[in-house]
Amino acid sequence: MSEEKKATVRDIAKKAGVSVATVSYVLNDKKGAKISDATRKKVLQVANLLNYSIPEKYKSGSEAKAVYSIGVVYSLDSKTASRNAEIMQLISLLAERFARMKYNFMLLPIEPSLDSYEPVSGLDGIIAIDLSEHDFKMMSGNYFIPILCLDMMINDFLFYQIHTDIETIIGKAREKLGRDFYLITDNYYNEGYLEYISSAMPKNMTLIYSEMSDKDFKKLENKKVLVLGTFLGMEVRQHLPLSEILVVSTLDNADNTSNPAVIHHDMDKKANLAMNIMMNALEKKFDVKHEYKVC
Repeated sequence: MSEEKKATVRDIAKKAGVSVATVSYVLNDKKGAKISDATRKKVLQVANLLNYSIPEKYKSGSEAKAVYSIGVVYSLDSKTASRNAEIMQLISLLAERFARMKYNFMLLPIEPSLDSYEPVSGLDGIIAIDLSEHDFKMMSGNYFIPILCLDMMINDFLFYQIHTDIETIIGKAREKLGRDFYLITDNYYNEGYLEYISSAMPKNMTLIYSEMSDKDFKKLENKKVLVLGTFLGMEVRQHLPLSEILVVSTLDNADNTSNPAVIHHDMDKKANLAMNIMMNALEKKFDVKHEYKVC
C-alpha cells in the first residue's frame, strides 16, 4: 500500500493541460469565467481522479458510504448475437462479484449513436463495455465518478481500461496453426478496439462475421481459421469443418471430435480485475495501473 500524497491545483492543471487559474475558477465554481464545458468537465474529472475535493454539487453523494452503487453501460446489436451473449456473460460475472461485496449493481443499456444522454443519479462508479467513441464521450462527459472501460480503446488517462490481450492470443494461435491463418471476429462498437484486433493480423486476414457471405466462407475452404469468442465459435462451426477451426474461448474444452480446439481466454480474470480496480478507485486503498491486458 502506497502512502497517499495529496494532489495540488498545479497537479490538476498539469494533467488537464490547462492553467492553474483555470483550475481555480472551475474548482471554486466561479461565474463569469469564459471556460468551455469541455474544459470544465476535464478539470473536474482530473480532480476526481486525483482525489481532490470538488464542488459539492458535482459529487454523487457522501465520500464515505456504507454501500456503493455501480452502473454498467453497454449496447447490444441485433446483427451480432454471439457478441451480445459474450457481453451478457461478462455482465453476469461482474454482477456476481459486486453482489458478493454487497454493492448495488445496475444495468444501464443504451441505444447506439446517442444524440443526448441523461445521467443516472446516485452512481458511485461506472463500468462501460464496448461503446463507440461517440457514445462513450456522450455518456462519460456527464459524470465525475470513476469510469472503467472493458473491451475498449480510449486515448485518455482519466479512464481505467481492461481488454483482451490480442497480441498474446495471436502468438499462441501461431504455435498451433502456423503463420498462415485467418481471424474471424464479431463487429465491435468501439472503433479503436476493432482496429487493435485487426492490427495484430496481417493485412486482409481479419474478417468480420456479420459481414461475411457464403462466398467468403467458400474462400476459407482448406484454410486455418482462428475465431475470437466462445459463442462466435458455435456459429462459425456451422460453416467450416472443426479440423480447421481454433476458438478463443472462455470454456477450456478438451479437444475431441465434437468440439473445436481452443485457446482459453480468462474472462473470470477480466471480471476480477474490474471489481478490484473499481474498489480501489472508490476507496483509494492501493495504486493500480490504468490499462490491463487479459489473455
